[in-house]
Amino acid sequence: MLVMVLSVRWTLPYLGEERFGVWMTIASFVGMLIFLDLGVGNALTNHVAMVAADGNKAPLTRTVSGGLGLLFLIGLVSSIMLCLVFRSLPWESIIKVRNPLINAEIQQALFLFSILFGVSIFTSGVQKIFAGLQRSFEAHAASAVGSMLSLIVLWWAARNHADIPVLLLATLGCQSINGFLLLWLLKKRGIFRLQGIGSAIHAEKKTLLKIGGLFFILQLGAMVGWGADSLIISSTLGATQVAVYSVTQRLFQFVSAPLAMVNAPLWSSYADAHVRGDHAFVRRTLKKSMFLTAGMAIAGGGLLVFFSQELVAWWTKGDISVPMAVVGAFYIWTLCEAVGSSFAMMMNGCGVVREQVITVTLLIVLTLPAKILFVNYFGISGMIFSYAALYCAVVVYMYGYVFRANLIEKLGQ
Repeated sequence: MLVMVLSVRWTLPYLGEERFGVWMTIASFVGMLIFLDLGVGNALTNHVAMVAADGNKAPLTRTVSGGLGLLFLIGLVSSIMLCLVFRSLPWESIIKVRNPLINAEIQQALFLFSILFGVSIFTSGVQKIFAGLQRSFEAHAASAVGSMLSLIVLWWAARNHADIPVLLLATLGCQSINGFLLLWLLKKRGIFRLQGIGSAIHAEKKTLLKIGGLFFILQLGAMVGWGADSLIISSTLGATQVAVYSVTQRLFQFVSAPLAMVNAPLWSSYADAHVRGDHAFVRRTLKKSMFLTAGMAIAGGGLLVFFSQELVAWWTKGDISVPMAVVGAFYIWTLCEAVGSSFAMMMNGCGVVREQVITVTLLIVLTLPAKILFVNYFGISGMIFSYAALYCAVVVYMYGYVFRANLIEKLGQ
């Protein structure tokens, strides 16, 4: 949370709105391109939870070693592919800037991002393993170490008016350190081994790619549905408006990020309970998590709306003004996102993935053209309001009517 706050307050004054918007656009590619791990990272959470439930260390070691070996190869290929693709794209049209001198900085930042993103595919996979082992508290502790290092480097970078590539290294690069700390823990506990990793990859790749296939489609849907927002805004309204979007988005992450941290470990808990047939735990936990998530999102988001203008003015030192329409739109979307994520943890853990794929596909078909249309006519607030409305309509219809019987069966009712 400190990285989120201080990265804006320290860098916006010397970067200016346009360069800050460029940085936020490139940084948003992390969420946009996460599907490049082919869903293997999320598949590891479920697969590790199922294997760990048997209490046999040998298959668990094979699963962890094979999964991480596979993710390393995927990350390497992704970095090479992104380097080639980024070099060929017309970035002058994709990220619109008034100052042509920024284009060279964009190219350098994209090259570095390609490398860092490949590394993050591997390190995020290590975190997913700890989630599957129901030891997310260790992953969070390691993330805190990475974030503290990121803060130190970010402070140094801001004092020296560092360019966008250095800022990417200070954030995405430093925060990937936690994955290597966790990898050391896995090796120390004998759950990860380099010896025989080739055969482990061969043994696990079919299962992980099969499980990951549906997660891959979900991640692809997330990229199209909301991961591409900064790119849509940058290519239509310009990089300056991305700064407005990013500051407001980060403001409401003071609500959504803590709720995501609390709900994320429930994924593996649901998976473990599902394997053991403990439907009562699933039902009880789902009700509590959704009720508490909704209440905290309403209360926390309401406070942010009330104090939004003062907070943004202090945060950006008056460099950015955020319209109340944009604040209101993000408040509505934060409520939808928080409750939806809480519900998704249960579906992911209980293997309700095919239904999510169908729902997300329908959501993409409806919302992507709506976003492009509304951002051109009504700006950022129109884009977010349209997405929130369609999201609620599609989710309620699909899970409340079309897939209602499937969900009731999974819940053991």
